Amino acid sequence: MHPAELAILLHRALEVRLAGLQALLAAADWAEDIEQLHQVRVSARRLGAVLDLVDPEAYPRHKGQRRALKRLVDVLGLPRELDVHAGQLEQRRLAAPSPVQSAVLEHLLEHVDRTRAKARRAMHKELEALRLPDLDRLLEVPSLPAPFQQTSLQEAAWACLEPRAEAALGGLATLAMQEDPLALHKARVRIKKLRYAVESLEGAFAVAPEAVLKRFRTLQTTLGEHHDLAALEALLWEEEGHLRGRERHLLATGVLELLGDVAEARRAAFSRFVVAAVDQDPTTFARAVRPALGLPAIPGPPPAEASPR
Repeated sequence: MHPAELAILLHRALEVRLAGLQALLAAADWAEDIEQLHQVRVSARRLGAVLDLVDPEAYPRHKGQRRALKRLVDVLGLPRELDVHAGQLEQRRLAAPSPVQSAVLEHLLEHVDRTRAKARRAMHKELEALRLPDLDRLLEVPSLPAPFQQTSLQEAAWACLEPRAEAALGGLATLAMQEDPLALHKARVRIKKLRYAVESLEGAFAVAPEAVLKRFRTLQTTLGEHHDLAALEALLWEEEGHLRGRERHLLATGVLELLGDVAEARRAAFSRFVVAAVDQDPTTFARAVRPALGLPAIPGPPPAEASPR
């Protein structure tokens, strides 16, 4: 059971984030708009991050609502990824160095557009079954049985953040040693959840931990770019194989040339991650965040200032 102050703070964060998600969902045809779909997915993740922090025993419908939010994020995942692919390919088409490369990119865009249309049809069917209006019930007054824990709001906030920091930052140094797209994508998800948790607990901080959040945003952006490029690379390899199998050798050769560019960009994104991950570990997080909460600092050197980017 959370202390009363933390329970109230989290419930207020829940209200704000649910209102934000509901406003986005109320927009007409939000699922047809690339940016609105993305914002709904982000907003659902933010709301889910608060639900991961609250005491589930205090919210009778917590389990079902958390499951519905996760399902919403998952349902929107493939359409969002295909939107990103289409945007990347269109940018490259506009900058194509030759008519052959332009033709290759037009072929790929046609393929992605067909897949996008199919993914959106499936998305709409699944959205109809989600019963999202039930999310309103998250705002029912939670049951808050006594006694509460005898601990401060700041200590309780740190107790929420510490294990999440260990999970998100504990393995970054190892990940920076060898490129592993799947592991890097999972790390990005954990870092995003940690960032959302810090933002949800902002009312507990004596000083806003903006430097910490800035470093998380840099890591998240860099890992997001890496994931998008790795996913596009996988799509291109699959399409190159199909073209070879159909003896479309000119198009297949063009895809291989494009693959070289995408692979180079992916490696560059990984190199940026390696730089951004320096000194990003649970101990550094604690040295920055505990004083910002007004808690005693752990022994060791003060946290380094974030370098301008």
